[in-house]
Order: sequence, then C-alpha cells, then structure tokens
Amino acid sequence: MAKVQIKSEKITPFGGIFHVRELFSRYVGPVIDKVLGLRCTSFGYQYSEIAGSLASVYFCGGDCVEDVTGYLMTHLSLHPTLRTCSSDTILRAISELSTGNTTYTSDKGKSYDFNTATKLNSLLVKTLINTGQLVAGESYDLDFDHQFIETEKYDAKMTYKRFTGYSPGVAVIGDLIVGIENRDGNANVRFHQQDTLERIFSNLESEDIHIRRSRMDCGSCSRQIVETVEKHSELFYIRANNCSSLYDRLPVASCQHDDIKEEKIPQPFHSCKGSAKFPYT
Repeated sequence: MAKVQIKSEKITPFGGIFHVRELFSRYVGPVIDKVLGLRCTSFGYQYSEIAGSLASVYFCGGDCVEDVTGYLMTHLSLHPTLRTCSSDTILRAISELSTGNTTYTSDKGKSYDFNTATKLNSLLVKTLINTGQLVAGESYDLDFDHQFIETEKYDAKMTYKRFTGYSPGVAVIGDLIVGIENRDGNANVRFHQQDTLERIFSNLESEDIHIRRSRMDCGSCSRQIVETVEKHSELFYIRANNCSSLYDRLPVASCQHDDIKEEKIPQPFHSCKGSAKFPYT
C-alpha cells in the first residue's frame, strides 16, 4: 500500500539561499551595521538586510536588482526571520551610501574626478577579516592595476581604448578585492596613483594586514609611485617602461655584445613507416 504524505504548499526552488543568507546575517551583517551605522531605529531595513537582499539576486541567478521584486520576493519571504526588501529600497540605499568625488587638477589645468569611497573600502577589509578570508597579523602579496569599465553614464569620459567609461584602480590579494577607487576614464593611470595606493595600504595596515610583495605593471613606473610602494612593502616588482635611455643604461637588455655568434639548430625529424617525414611540433 502506497504511503501518502501531505506536503506544505510553501515549496521553493531557492531554498538553498536561506542557508547562505543565515551565514551572511551571522558573519557579515554585524560588520556592515557597525561600519555603516544603523540606517533606521524603527521598522525600516538596515544596511545589512539590504546587502543580503542584493546578494540574493545574484546568488539566485538574477540579472538586475529589479529581479528581487519581480521574481524572488515570493520565495525569499518564506524564511521566518530574514527580511528581504524591494528593489526600490535597495537602489535608494545604494544612493545613500554614495560619496562625493575628489577632484585633482593636473599641471596643464585639466581636472579629473576620483571617488575614494573610504568607508566602503574599510568595510571591505573588515568583512574579509571577519569571514576568515584574511588573517590579521599575516603578510600577503598584493597586485594593483586599473580596469577599464565601459558605460554610457552621464559622467563617463572617453578612454584611450575608444569607449566611454571609468578606469578604477583595483588592489587584490589572491582573488580577493581589498581596495578599489574609481576615477575618470580619461585620467592617465599614473595621475595621483600614489595617493590611491597610500589610502589602500593605510587601510590594510590599520587592520594589521601587512604586504610582503607588491606587483604592478609599467603603469606604476614613476618615482612618486615607487617611493610609496617601497614604503609599504617588503619587496616590490614594477615593470619598467621601454625607452631608449633604459636600453642605453642596460646593455644586457639591448643585446650589445661583441661575442654573440650565430648558430643554426638542426630540426629533428620523425620517421613513420609508409609515410613521409614530419617535423616535431
């Protein structure tokens, strides 16, 4: 005789997100509310709940913030304690956390906007430590580079790659982003880069995170930048710019030797029965 079980109608294909949200609420939520402060003292949503709602969109395969209201709210609201806010609340909170730009003027009189997002960068490092992905007191290798982001927003500038967008400076430890500062897409990568690096290094050091080695490409090859990196790193690797003066000072690099002899290396052949000879590849 078959056994009949009555199942609850509250069945969701996104049940796995509840465990993720619970861990998020336990380990990440308190850090968010401590760093960003309480958003409200009544029934409104705190920043930790808003961040959890936003993360749920992407964990559940969503494409945009509006998916939390259009598709996921019915399922996410089944959790007895965790609250999920609407897309309008998420977007409004993101606007609340925005900060003003810092404008630098070049020697030629041109102005470029930087957005340091100091509080969010501090939250980023504190969260990585609280979740055990970084350990205070340890030394790590840091990589820094600029990433061009194509966008058609009103303040986007034309980049040298021939599209409008931004060129934020991004610092990573392994695959963890530990610092990011946005900048105008038309700003030279070396322009006030030492200030960006100083803020990133200082933020890490304030959490007792030390840098063993810093690695950067030739976009960081300038005296001011090298001095900043040297001050905060035990070792650093910065690729030098290719220029004629460098080749003149380094004859090894320009291959200026008198004892170089030309040699021809015979190419080996493999013989196969019943077929032609083919060179190794």
